[in-house]
Amino acid sequence: MRSSPSRRSFLQLSALAGGIAFASCASPAKANRIRTRGRLRHAGIGVGGMGGADLDQIRSHPDVDVIALCDVDANNRNSAGERCQGARTYTDWRELLEKERGNIDSVHVSTPDHMHAPITLAALRMGLHVYCQKPLTRTVNEARAVARAARSAGTVTQMGIQNHSNAPYDAARKLFRARPIGAIHEVHVWSDRPAGWWPQGIERASGEDPVPETLDWDKWLGTAPLRPYKKDAYHAFRWRGIRDFGTGAQGDMACHLMDPAVWFLGLGDPLRIRSVGPRPTAESFPLWSEVRYEFAPNEWTTRGPLLVTWRDGGKKVPKELLAELGLEDITSNGCLFVGEKGALLADPYGTQALYPKERFKDVAIPEGVATNHWHQFVDACLDRCEPSAPFEYAAHLTEIALLGNVALEFPHETLEWNGGAGRFRGRPDADALLGTPQRKGWEIPELAD
Repeated sequence: MRSSPSRRSFLQLSALAGGIAFASCASPAKANRIRTRGRLRHAGIGVGGMGGADLDQIRSHPDVDVIALCDVDANNRNSAGERCQGARTYTDWRELLEKERGNIDSVHVSTPDHMHAPITLAALRMGLHVYCQKPLTRTVNEARAVARAARSAGTVTQMGIQNHSNAPYDAARKLFRARPIGAIHEVHVWSDRPAGWWPQGIERASGEDPVPETLDWDKWLGTAPLRPYKKDAYHAFRWRGIRDFGTGAQGDMACHLMDPAVWFLGLGDPLRIRSVGPRPTAESFPLWSEVRYEFAPNEWTTRGPLLVTWRDGGKKVPKELLAELGLEDITSNGCLFVGEKGALLADPYGTQALYPKERFKDVAIPEGVATNHWHQFVDACLDRCEPSAPFEYAAHLTEIALLGNVALEFPHETLEWNGGAGRFRGRPDADALLGTPQRKGWEIPELAD
């Protein structure tokens, strides 16, 4: 196992996050960061679905020229090409990076999760700025490799957690820093995913269907093991709960919803992790999960270990706690800080709140200020500011979420995590799940033994 990202550098970043308007582009650029002069020449890798949204946001910046586009699905590629007249198009991202060397300054990577690391690492090797969708990677080992590569490249990086730059989280951060609820002793984070979004708790689809002429199935599989194409089983969005390709509800949504806990509290590595939900199937993540993390206390918390609990599949805050806070129910997705004097809800999609409401009726909720997360990335590339979700932070946040997925394999067992070593204490069976082999011909050099 390779060494972990620098704890000192992460704590410095956490201090920065707590000390300035982190979502703002007003912060000065770092002198040692590689920047681009003039206009930003950009390439999109993965330009359908969220990738199409990423492309449209980035190209809407007045100082961006879209040079090239890549997607394994011709429908996505053609649609993006119509919107970006003159951009050269590719099916293979490796060909794009090779042929456009010297013609582009940045890329966005908005593919299924299993292809984030190989494409991002290749782009960083070339000295490109990279915007990568969340989760940053599919495995913990990949997250650490990307963090190392980003530090070595020195280019601008940003993970696609746009809620980080939106007004609701800015308001929540301002409210949190006023300390109305006192020292924090636990945090609850929950999501309504996957129900109604994508399937989980399933076994592999049987049979095989003809591959559409518009889809390059081998390149869609990329690093993942070979399997037959099955219509409506994986592409375009149903891959998210499949273990070879996605990271399930926690990997998808924890990068949004656990973000306030890691960001506001400046959390380091978890000490212990325990899952109390069902195990995944061989094919997919479970229908619901509950994962409990323990973190070391710090200046924002009470003296004991801080408990952070993740729930998905519609599981929310315990009813007993809701009753204490004077609530019958709570929003479908959120992060609830519980302190000595009450609780604070960080809601990425709504108004922030303090509970019990009667106790805090005279406390004004601050107004949040939004920053365009994609334009912030562009401005950072052009030496105008710092990105708010660079890979140094994003890799750590992603790792915490993905460690929860490892814990799913060991329900009702407490796993002790050694963040400095990047492995579990005395659990080689859990260590084996921190990474996965890549398909022959698609190996990632940074993860080679």
